[in-house]
Amino acid sequence: MDRLAAGSLMSVDMTLSRRGDYVTRAALFLARAFEEGGYRKIRELVVDTEVPATFAAQILADLVRAQLVTSKAGKQGGYRLTREPSAISVLEVIEAAEGPLRAERCALGSGPCRWDQVCPLHETWSEATSRLRTVLAETSLAELARRDRAIAAGAYEVPSDAHRSHPSAVEVSDRAHVELGSADTHLALTRISTQLGELLGTPEAYVSIAADRPPRRRTPPQRYLTAWRLTAPDRLGHFEGDLTVVDIDEQRCELQLHGIWHRDGPLNGETPSETRERARRIARAFLRNLARTLETV
Repeated sequence: MDRLAAGSLMSVDMTLSRRGDYVTRAALFLARAFEEGGYRKIRELVVDTEVPATFAAQILADLVRAQLVTSKAGKQGGYRLTREPSAISVLEVIEAAEGPLRAERCALGSGPCRWDQVCPLHETWSEATSRLRTVLAETSLAELARRDRAIAAGAYEVPSDAHRSHPSAVEVSDRAHVELGSADTHLALTRISTQLGELLGTPEAYVSIAADRPPRRRTPPQRYLTAWRLTAPDRLGHFEGDLTVVDIDEQRCELQLHGIWHRDGPLNGETPSETRERARRIARAFLRNLARTLETV
């Protein structure tokens, strides 16, 4: 769940993936800095945008590959936009992270169904996709930067459908030991992949763990893309991050969890520090339960 599947449009709730979020933040940071000239360091990006330091280099690399950003080594080096923000569209920025925003398969799925060549939703879905691309293509990065400055100055009229009535994200990290070698741990992760909801202590939980790359030469993947969503009214939120398996010795390994917890729904009086503590407790409980489960599979 780190990014959208190739050829898809967007998630059903029309939000960007974590990677798309970070790439857009990075592009905005560089757009604000463009008029000042010079290059910006990764550490400046991390401080300004709250993009996790572990992801910052990857995010900037996406923009470099899309030829939206150039990099320069050395003391005076760093990153800067290749063009003026007014000459870069939001579509270019988003596609640098998400890939082409177009539907390349039937919106109703692959079947089985009674429509052999085309479904009744095809024309409507294609038009909606085209209109979305048009709006994004006609909106420049400079326009986003202007809105960003207005919001920071308190001069922007907040739309009635704004979604930022609560802290949007909290970074969480934790680790736990497993009394298994890494090879056995990877095997156990595969075996319990369909039983992960129970690890969060609620039947409403949805959990997904998937290897971020296929194994090579019989070496298991060391990192798993990890996500969960809680729908209970008092625990609304979702997490996206990485689970890394690190060898300690032949009989033990360590699970390292790092990612972003998103609070969904209203705060109901919860302070930012309470949100961070809630995220930390949920992550710790998940990781401890996962470690115990792996040891008993």
